[in-house]
Amino acid sequence: MKGSDNMKNYHIDRSVVLFFVITLLISATVFGFRYANYTPCEIIEFDINARNYRVGEIIRFKDNTKGAITREWHFGDSSKADARVAPFHTYEKPGEYEVNLVINGKCNSTRIVTIKEKVFILDSTKLAKFDVPKSVKVGEVLKLKDKTLNARSWEWRFGETAEINSKKKNPVYIYNEPGLKTITLVVNGDVRYKTQKKITVLAKEKKKEKVVRPIIRPKESKSGLKLKPSIGVEENKPKEFKAPFISKKAFEAKLLEVYKKTATANDFSPYLCGNLDLSVLANKKRTTFLELCERIKRKGAKVKELEIVRAENNCIKNIVIRYSKLKL
Repeated sequence: MKGSDNMKNYHIDRSVVLFFVITLLISATVFGFRYANYTPCEIIEFDINARNYRVGEIIRFKDNTKGAITREWHFGDSSKADARVAPFHTYEKPGEYEVNLVINGKCNSTRIVTIKEKVFILDSTKLAKFDVPKSVKVGEVLKLKDKTLNARSWEWRFGETAEINSKKKNPVYIYNEPGLKTITLVVNGDVRYKTQKKITVLAKEKKKEKVVRPIIRPKESKSGLKLKPSIGVEENKPKEFKAPFISKKAFEAKLLEVYKKTATANDFSPYLCGNLDLSVLANKKRTTFLELCERIKRKGAKVKELEIVRAENNCIKNIVIRYSKLKL
């Protein structure tokens, strides 16, 4: 019995030893394979260089890792580059980007790069250019000329309202209130190149009032003898203002004189009671009387229909005109 027990124990011990030997061989094989293909990841190094870390600027990335066989660059903006030691990249938007470099398909290193807004460089050749006089009077016609190169559109503001007052290259304007005004011009819709200039608007000169002086009249008695003079005051009763009347035919003739440059818009001022900025419906389009005269001055006008609306004091308060280009 003792002999059979010893044989059993010996068989069990031999099986255990064999198991451990096999396990050891497998582990050694796996370890040897991993050791042969092992690449240290802690030595991955790469540089990020640029003159300016801004939108649109070229940034150079360079891998300095020793023993690198394959490389995969991830720039943090959904773009990547493969198998390049020193790729170049540009960013389209500002912000922080996580740059990741993968070496040999398994080792990686990450760095953060901060991209700032692109610096705007002003091109002086695109600045709006125009000249203004030092001063102008209320009610006086101000004429301006744009001198900007390659200008295709214009937005003029004359400082009395926040709205655009004219979209013409060479506008005309009449100020209604005195004071220091700012004239602003934006060309081609780019407010970065706007130009602002100051102009002083002077008040109208006030008409001198007539001084009423006492009139001394000598009195005569019934006998014809002159008595002591009595002092009386001559009363100047204010007359109701009325603008001069102009007929349609005379109005048309004067418009023709504007084209011939023998008359100007100011010659109509008495009939418009000084309102040269009067709203006019010309060929079914709203404009001002001043701009209408400027248009006629350049192209002429053959009047086909004219309607003049007057106030009780004869001041013209509305004009409807239909005309064609004049051919002389």
